[in-house]
Amino acid sequence: MDITHLPSHDHPVVRHVTPAHTLRWLKMGYKDFKRAPADCAFYGVIFVVMGFFLAFYFDQAPQYVITFSTIFLLAGPFLALGLYDVARQLEAFGGRVNLMHTITSWRVNMPAFTLYAALLTVLVFGWFRMSLLMFALFFEGPLPSLDQVVSASFTVDNIGFLVAYFGTGFFFALLVYAISAVSIPMMLDKEIDTISAMVTSLVAVYKNLLTMLLWAAIIVAMTVIGFLTYYVGLLFLMPIVALASWHAYRDLIAYELDQ
Repeated sequence: MDITHLPSHDHPVVRHVTPAHTLRWLKMGYKDFKRAPADCAFYGVIFVVMGFFLAFYFDQAPQYVITFSTIFLLAGPFLALGLYDVARQLEAFGGRVNLMHTITSWRVNMPAFTLYAALLTVLVFGWFRMSLLMFALFFEGPLPSLDQVVSASFTVDNIGFLVAYFGTGFFFALLVYAISAVSIPMMLDKEIDTISAMVTSLVAVYKNLLTMLLWAAIIVAMTVIGFLTYYVGLLFLMPIVALASWHAYRDLIAYELDQ
């Protein structure tokens, strides 16, 4: 069971959508989850394991906790690729999903996904190094423990650290979100190169700024809820977000055949 890519000369056109569409995307994502619960839960478990891994391994190194939690958010669209393929298969074949195909779905457009992964790695590594630099600049001596960071950060003396750290993190997160919002499902759906997909994603976010900012806030809120439930909530919330993002792509992007 496979889905053939449409011709690469299809020209993407960005549609305008309203903020009300975000609720529709969530409803459709939830509907897809109910149609393929076992396949979605497979990916949900991966997110849960990642959450427990972060909590267990980096408990005494907050500079890594915060950084890798940010990576968790930044890499989410790429990690959700298999779930995009779940939604794509449900769309094409009804209730049938080939789980193995979702795991290897990146192969349908390997050059584009390889370059995307490389670019994402560069961005994440840049943020990783910058976060360590800020800890070194604002905290003297050895890297602090989690308790030390929490007790020292929210003081007048360390307001500069909060502004610099979270401001930089917000910039990186916003950049990755803008270039990833529809680029990954687009590369899965079409024979399109990485740069073209990213540019289209940027245009889609720009032309639907209010809607896409709301959608970003919803994604962050659901991720936070997942973390606050001792990561168990990620089992359900992350698949629903990913499935909903596929439907967001469908609403945002149309295709016209180049003449």
